[in-house]
Parts: sequence; C-alpha cells; structure tokens
Amino acid sequence: MLMDLRAVNAVIQPMGPLQPGLPSPAMIPKDWPLIIIDLKDCFFTIPLAEQDCEKFAFTIPAINNKEPATRFQWKVLPQGLLNSPTICQTFVGQVLQPVRDKFSDCYIIHYIDDILCAAETREKLIDCYTFLQAEVAMRLTIASDKIQTSAPFHYLGMQIENRKIKPQKIEIRKDTLKTLNDFQKLLGDINWIRPTLGIPTYAMSNLFSILRGEPDLNSKRILTPEATKEIKLVEEKIQSAQISRIDPLAPLQLLIFATAHSPTGIIIQNTDLVEWSFLSHSTIKTFTLYLDQIATLIGQARLRIIKLCGNDPDKIVVPLTKEQVRQAFINSGAWQIGLPDFVGVIDNHYPKTKIFQFLKLTTWILPKITRHEPLENALTVFTDGSSNGKAAYTGPKERVIKTQYQSAQRAELVAVITVLQDFNQPVNIISDSAYVVQATRDVETALIKYSMDDQLNQLFNLLQQTVRKRNFPFYITHIRAHTNLPGPLTIANEQADLLVSSAFIKAQELHALTHVNAAGLKNKFDVTWKQAKDIVQHCTQCQVLHLPTQEAGVNPRGLYPNALWQMDVTHVPSFGKLSYVHVTVNTYSHFIWATCQTGESTSHVKKHVLSCFTVMGVPEKIKTDNGPGYCSKAFQKFLNQWNITHTTGIPYNSQGQAIVERTNRTLKTQLVKQKKGGDSKECTTPQMQLNLALYTLNFLNIYRNQTTTSAEQHLTGKKNSPHEGKLIWWKDNKNKTWEIGKVITWEEFCLCFTRRKSASCLDTH
Repeated sequence: MLMDLRAVNAVIQPMGPLQPGLPSPAMIPKDWPLIIIDLKDCFFTIPLAEQDCEKFAFTIPAINNKEPATRFQWKVLPQGLLNSPTICQTFVGQVLQPVRDKFSDCYIIHYIDDILCAAETREKLIDCYTFLQAEVAMRLTIASDKIQTSAPFHYLGMQIENRKIKPQKIEIRKDTLKTLNDFQKLLGDINWIRPTLGIPTYAMSNLFSILRGEPDLNSKRILTPEATKEIKLVEEKIQSAQISRIDPLAPLQLLIFATAHSPTGIIIQNTDLVEWSFLSHSTIKTFTLYLDQIATLIGQARLRIIKLCGNDPDKIVVPLTKEQVRQAFINSGAWQIGLPDFVGVIDNHYPKTKIFQFLKLTTWILPKITRHEPLENALTVFTDGSSNGKAAYTGPKERVIKTQYQSAQRAELVAVITVLQDFNQPVNIISDSAYVVQATRDVETALIKYSMDDQLNQLFNLLQQTVRKRNFPFYITHIRAHTNLPGPLTIANEQADLLVSSAFIKAQELHALTHVNAAGLKNKFDVTWKQAKDIVQHCTQCQVLHLPTQEAGVNPRGLYPNALWQMDVTHVPSFGKLSYVHVTVNTYSHFIWATCQTGESTSHVKKHVLSCFTVMGVPEKIKTDNGPGYCSKAFQKFLNQWNITHTTGIPYNSQGQAIVERTNRTLKTQLVKQKKGGDSKECTTPQMQLNLALYTLNFLNIYRNQTTTSAEQHLTGKKNSPHEGKLIWWKDNKNKTWEIGKVITWEEFCLCFTRRKSASCLDTH
C-alpha cells in the first residue's frame, strides 16, 4: 500500500544513515564458503512502538459514502517513512548481534535486508547459519526461496566466486537518456561500481560533461558520440572486470598511477586487485596541482583502506623519486596534511604485472618548463593588461595585442601567453597581476576546474597548452604597480603600463586606420620615439612596404607655400574606370593633393587643378612633364587666366619631375597599406580611399628634416617666420667681400636671403 508520508517526514527528526556506504565483498576472505539469505518483507515484520501507531493513522472512505469510513493504524514500519531504512538497519543489527558475539571468527555482512555469512570451514559456516536462522526466525522472516549456498553468489549487484568478484552482467539502455535526471542516475550507478570496474576519471570526461549546464532535472541533454563510446567502455568493463577476495593474513598496499586528468589509485594484495580509487571529476579550486592531487588521492585511499580493514596500508607506491617525495613534504601543504602520520613505506617500485598496463599515463606530474627561481642569462619581459581589452609586453621588443576581454586580468593573461609564444628561449616574465602570476606558475601540471565562463576555460586551456609546448624554461614573478620605487624594474613596468594607456592605444588605433608614420604618431600623441617606432614596426603592411627614402637631387623647390608645384598623372588599376590619378605636390611644404579621374586629357587636368585651388590655393608656378594634356593651348590659356607660370622638364626624362614621381610612389604605397592593413571599412569608393591616404600624408605624417606636418607647413607659411626680413652680413668667398642681405627663410641647416636682385642660399654649418 502506498501512503503519502510527506507531512510526517516534514516534521520528523532525521536519524541519519547507519551504513553510509556499501560493504565491499572484496574483504570476504578468499576460499571461505558462503551462505547468503534475504529477509522477506523486512519493513513489514518490524513492529512499531504501540504509542507511535496513532501517528500513522489513515482513513479509507466508503464508496458513495454508503457507510462510515474505516480508520486504520500502522503497526509495522511503513515504507516511505524518512527513518524507516535506519530503523530497519538497527532492528536487524540487534537481531544479528548474538550471532556476531557467538561466532566472532565468522565474517558476517548485513546491509538492509541482505545477510551474508562466511566461515573458514563448511562445518563452521553450517553452525553459524543454524544459530542465525533460529535467532532471525523469532523476530523476522527469511525468504527460503532466496537462500544461496553455492557459487556463484549474487550479492549487492556483484557476482561472488571463491576467489574473484565480478559485477553482474547488465546492459545500459541509451534510448531513455534524455534529461539531466536520466544521466544523473546513470552516472550515479556507474560511479557505484567504478571501484570494481577500474575506469579512470579521464575515460569518463565526456559523460561527466553532460551534467554541466542548466540545473533543472528535466532539462534536455543529448548523448554525444564521444559519451556513447564511454558508455560502451563501461559495458565492456562490466563484461571483463574483476577484483579479488583478500587473504586475511596478507597486508594491503596502495599504488598511485599518474594517469591523465588526475591520478588513479589501486588497492592491491600481493598482485591481486582489491579495489580502484579515483578522485572526483570536479574540484573546488580553479587549479589543482598534480602533486597535490596525488596527496589528496593518497589521503582518500588511506581512509578507504582503514574503513575496509581497520588498518593503514603497509606500503604506498608513488610515481616519484625519493628526492621528489622529500621536496613534496617540504613544499606541498597537501602532502603535509595528508601524510604526516603514515608510518609505512613510501616506495616507487611497482609490481611487475600486466594488469595495469592499459592505464594511460601522463608525464605532467612535476613542472618541467616552469621554474621557481629567476633564470640566468635569460630575457626579461614585462607584461600588462587593461580593462579596455589591451594586452602588452615590453622587453627586447614591444607588442600590443587587442583582445576581446573587458577584464585587466584576462588581458594580462593574454599578454603572458603571447610572451610564451613569441620568445622561443629562456625568459623571465614580470607581471603586476598576482592572479596571473599564480595561475601561470601552477598551470603546467594542474587540473583545471571547469567553469561556466567559456572564455576563462579557453584562456586557461590555451595557457596550459602553450606552457607544455615550450622547449625552454621560464620564470614568472609579481611586481607591485605604481610604487614609485627607484630602479630599472619599476621603470620597465611603468613602460609596460604605458603600452596599454589611452595615448598609446589611440596611437595604435590611428596607425591601424591610416598607417601614419612614426614621426606623425609621436607628434600627435604623448608617446615616446621607441613606442611610435614599435607600432610601425609591428604593422605587417608597413614592414613589407617600407622603402628607402630617395634623395631630392637638384630639383628646384619653392621657398614658400604655392611658389612651385609639380604635377603628374599616375595609374592605380584597382580604381577601375577612375584609375587616372592626377597628383600635385607643393615643393615647399610637400603638401599633396590628388583626384581620380577617367582620363588625362586637358579637361581632366583643368578639373584637377581647380580641385587643387580649393584646397591648396593658387600657385605662382607649375612644373609638369611634356604630356599632351599639359602642353595643349587650352591648358596654357587656362593657366594664363590665373597668372600661373608653366614650365616643363626635359622631354622623356623623368628626373626633372623627381619630387612628384617620388610622391606618386608614396601615395600608391599608402593606398596599398590602408587597403590591406587598414581597420576602416568605410572607404569603399576610389575617391574615399584616396582622401584617407591624402589625410594621412598631409595631416599626420612628419617626414625627414621636418618638425611639423605638411599641412601645418603649408598653411602657416615659412617655418621660421620670426627671422623673415632680418638683415645679415654675409661673405662672398669669390670676391672676399662682406655684404648685407635680407633673410627670406631660415631652416635648420640652411639660410636663404636676398642680395641685390636675386636670392641666395648658404649652408649654416
């Protein structure tokens, strides 16, 4: 009969379990004969105290209310009551106690309503069973049809033979695995028999992963192909796995194997397998060192052995040398806590048997790449990260990485990973994040705890893979930021901070958009020469396309803005129909203007010149080559209207147009840089691409022998205007006479002045 006892269970005081785990059949001495009995309807044969019966009263109503309802009270232990299993265990235990007292040399196991008796001889077993049967019959009922007297015996899901124990043959139904609750029950059952099957933790990782995610028991889960293979492995192990019954006179030993993911423990007697021991698939700490996992497993297995037989193992075999064990006791808190009272032998010699050879072993027990002391003759690199997602390092070279993370710690983690990838040599890393330093120190041999944060999982896994792939050691340490302490370490750490500062980031972003040169970056932002140069050097497009500067030769230059222009037409095939790019450069300021057109006839030239007027103003003189568009009468008439003098170079000799020819190359190079390596996706038309390149060349770049941009020089006139009009004395070396001149412009190494009716230049060195 089913009764709803939830109301009673809600107010009853729990008694707790008296047997928190299943007894292990492996502790039944080998070759001892057995008898197994089952108690019939155990709960219903245990009487309730008379004063408690009224608390379990219930009513059965009459059909159609044709008669009074019938009231009943439970007089025996009801099923579904919170404390019924505990009361049952207590009651049966009291019944069996006289048997245990009289036959103390027999081995008696009792779990709920299943009783197993074992004795050294058949005669002793019969005597024990006869007495047990008489004691039990007075208060309980034995199911006579379930008495087992010959092998193989079936007890608690196991098949027990004279020396071996096997799990009962079962087949796992996969078609019913649809929800979290289904998988939770399945894995609970598998975990129950894992000590017998010997399936390491790493071999169940995909099944364990299915339990992650939404905690609702009815939430949907999918059996993946990888998890299906693991279920098949469980079924195969069930068919073949076996453990041994013990020899009560021989000691137990504990073997620790360094298997993947986490260590595996095996309890043996001589070479016979008694039980497997595993750590939980999940951990409390984010990083658990493999050495600490070994200590935890030893503590767990020692406790299990004490529960099984009441004693510590005589020997523990670990995958460590004696020196490594000694260092573990010195440096590992887990070893100091887990093994201080062990008086047995700690060894590293495993028994020679093939039974353990299928285990997949790992080599990552102790750190191989990570060092705990600074490396000599190694590079020193400083890292930093910012909450804006920028990661950077500085040392022999500097690099800034744009990440997707909005956390300074995660960005710095990326910086450390990048250092380990970029420097294929011994390296000392200094970071101002204690979190990152500790994670990097531990990750080489650590078990990484699964987190609901996928980004963090990916970062930690990438860090571990990067460390394990290295061929050279590294050391990482922490430095406090912003301490204002003297010394090179503080200065270098501040340099790393600057790399992720707003000024540096803005400079980097501008270069990614425009590919401005280093001088332009330094001029526009508060960055050092080294930082500006590093930004340009780390740009793949600027590295490939950087060409040596061509000297100006003897090409005449203007002495002030719009004194002299050079003009030419170059071709950019990627512009399609607008591939004719007309280029004008002011020879004084190097200011450039260009338009893309469909041809190079006079009409196109006039259109381009008018466009130049709107930006640069009207020049005094224009120099071109001898192309038909420039030499036509229509163009000459156009220039005369604007009072512009037109000159041409030597026919078929481009050297007379060296300034504009070099400008053509500069403009094309800039277009290629911005097209291949620019961050801007807005510049879709030829003219937009051209405008972005012109903006960079005119308003951002600063060229050799310049202190301002071409635009500033063009718009402000003469660079050293305070000297204009000043009178100077100068010596004519030819006539050996001193004369007076008036300053036109005064450059850094050159002075231009007037004498009589002409202008002259002097070198001021």
